[in-house]
Amino acid sequence: MPAGQPGPSTLIALKIPEDKLRRDLELFKRKAIELGASMAEVIPADWVQIDERVRLKCAIPLCPNHDKSIFCPPHTPSLDFMRKALSRYGHAILFALEVIPVDHFAVRSVERHAAADWTRKSFEIVGTLETLAFGSGYYLAMGFAQGSCRKALCGQEKCLLLGGGNCPYPLKARPSMEAVGMDVYGLVTKVGWEIYPIYRSVNPAEVSRALSVGIVFVH
Repeated sequence: MPAGQPGPSTLIALKIPEDKLRRDLELFKRKAIELGASMAEVIPADWVQIDERVRLKCAIPLCPNHDKSIFCPPHTPSLDFMRKALSRYGHAILFALEVIPVDHFAVRSVERHAAADWTRKSFEIVGTLETLAFGSGYYLAMGFAQGSCRKALCGQEKCLLLGGGNCPYPLKARPSMEAVGMDVYGLVTKVGWEIYPIYRSVNPAEVSRALSVGIVFVH
């Protein structure tokens, strides 16, 4: 929850009634929008596909964050582990921030600093939703954000945890969706949102929309 704002503490139940689950999922969806998301949807968790090719693209071509954070490959959980873990969930909240202007993600001369602000917002929304769900009785709620927490939160050249130090943002830092193998482009398209590829040499005029996407698995 936001600093200084008290959160709920709901009695843990082994079985959650369907009507309560539906109400809570809609609450979390609305909360994502209140926190600044441009769009949010309640989705079946099995819409999320773990794909080896997504993780491979962290290394080929080499991502500048590869091996520089505890939450980036090769340090993230195995894809088989992720498939098994996510298969235990039935519902998730998917949200996206529409990056305006798209230059903040698509123009190399400005994106480095501007993109970090959007990524930081994604981490903050994920962390807040995860905490709200946890306090509402969904004690296994788990969220993933967009981009590198190292760049967006602490700004270190290399993750402090990899050097035996402490993370200064333990409740916000987490892997990106891609870092654990989630096919974000496919998922966003399945939900019905428009998404375009953005890469180092992209022509910004060809990018009609830029999105920063996050997800919280609830129950």
